[in-house]
Amino acid sequence: MSTLHEKSLITSYLTMRRTIGILGISLPIVLVLGGLLQDKPLVQASISAYYYTPMRDFFVGLLSSVALFLLSYKGYEKIDDIVSNLSGLCAIGMILFPTSLHTGTVVKVGMLLVNDDVSEFVHLTFGACFFLLLSYNSIFLFTKRGPGGGVLGKEKRRRNVVYRVCGGIMIFSVIAIFIYKTFFEDTFLAKLYLTLIFESIALLAFGISW
Repeated sequence: MSTLHEKSLITSYLTMRRTIGILGISLPIVLVLGGLLQDKPLVQASISAYYYTPMRDFFVGLLSSVALFLLSYKGYEKIDDIVSNLSGLCAIGMILFPTSLHTGTVVKVGMLLVNDDVSEFVHLTFGACFFLLLSYNSIFLFTKRGPGGGVLGKEKRRRNVVYRVCGGIMIFSVIAIFIYKTFFEDTFLAKLYLTLIFESIALLAFGISW
């Protein structure tokens, strides 16, 4: 009986992880494709900028779903729960504090009606913490054990390589976005949608690792 219960817990754990991963991967795909299908097709500079487009409901809905699943996620140890809960709170923070409208004037945005320049700073902070926490999860937590807490076999060691690579990609993407927004956002590189690209890469890595 205990064996059946253990298998049920492992199945539930893996299903939850896959669901979180699928939601993460689908976020940029749904937003970009949905934006291109509008009457006035337009690719936004970042995933967060879709908050101000007709794709807003999808942005908020998908990110809320990711947050909900992260907050509901139960790992093998307390640290798993803490990291996933903090990640979920960061996702909620990104919703409550949207990015700036970049109109050249200060505008109050979001449900809390915060000045958009302040809101963007908070939004970016939550976003960076979101990916850094997820990268910590991939590099240090997912690599510790397999389902059921068994010995690290050959297959598990292979998966650990994937986890570490995905975690490294997320960290690299956060650093790349920081460098771009700090030094190059107002240059010709703005036409390359670098923030959107690196956000999408980070979300893809997040989804694959989960």
